[in-house]
Amino acid sequence: MTGLKSIPVLPLRRMARVFALVAIAVAAGHLIQTLAARKGDALANSMPNGPSDIVPLSAGASDGPVVLFVRPSPTTTPAIDVLSARLTMDRIRVAPQQVVAVPVCDDGLTLQAQAGGMIDVDLTTGCRAAERVVLRHAGLAVTARIGDDGRLQMRLPALAAAEPVEVLFQDGTRVAELVVVADIAGLRRFGVQWQGGQAFSVQGFEDGSDFGQPGVITVTNPGAGLTGTLTALGDATVQNPLLAQIYTYPADPARTTTVVVEAAVTAETCGHDLLGEVISSVGGQVAKVDLTLAMPDCSAVGDFLVLKNLDAGVKIAAN
Repeated sequence: MTGLKSIPVLPLRRMARVFALVAIAVAAGHLIQTLAARKGDALANSMPNGPSDIVPLSAGASDGPVVLFVRPSPTTTPAIDVLSARLTMDRIRVAPQQVVAVPVCDDGLTLQAQAGGMIDVDLTTGCRAAERVVLRHAGLAVTARIGDDGRLQMRLPALAAAEPVEVLFQDGTRVAELVVVADIAGLRRFGVQWQGGQAFSVQGFEDGSDFGQPGVITVTNPGAGLTGTLTALGDATVQNPLLAQIYTYPADPARTTTVVVEAAVTAETCGHDLLGEVISSVGGQVAKVDLTLAMPDCSAVGDFLVLKNLDAGVKIAAN
């Protein structure tokens, strides 16, 4: 055939070599793509918060496919080296705990028997200045306030010959002591105790005396130097005050003594029930009975209710 150029025929060995080179080139390209893909996955997995910014470098049709560049955020949390963290924690020095010293109050209570069946109370404390306390003795309970110097001194009428005096503090702590009062056997004591403001008053009438006469024993005339004496107990300025009035006179049936309890009708007490307790001590034997007094309405403000003969029964008379 004329006009056609003959195509040279390559030897078989040379053609095999060419095919081998082409296969190597294709395999190399595939390997590069595979490594690149794995590298991208590893980079993505090493960023726990994911990509923060995605910036397109070229998006035109003539520029080929879109290329994305992943830039890690500057605030991305770096991977934690667990070993370094443990070593760092081991090097932290823990400051020793500071022990706060709790003050010791050193509460002390001293009792001393006095003439007339009285008990002198001397309370000392190291950290309870100006604190409200309750003193208890044989059914009697009254409030008092410790002085700014941590000391309380007061005198209590003994109701029994051998009954302790107990002091109760606000935190529940208690101290108690016992003193024997020998001369109480010849005395009679009668009184009223109550909670709150001034509610009751005790009066003693000796040798047939009557209201307004010199022989009447009251808070303002407590009977100093006379046969009977009246003792007002309790601090009314503390919170929830416990108050009492105790009248003391000889346990002599030959003497004529009348004890009465008064309750003034005031704007605070009218129309209410007054609650209290009557305390009686004869020769050191103590008895108590509840006292409930229904006050009249407020039209009676200024009057008094008088309770007589409380040992035999309660008689109420308007004065």
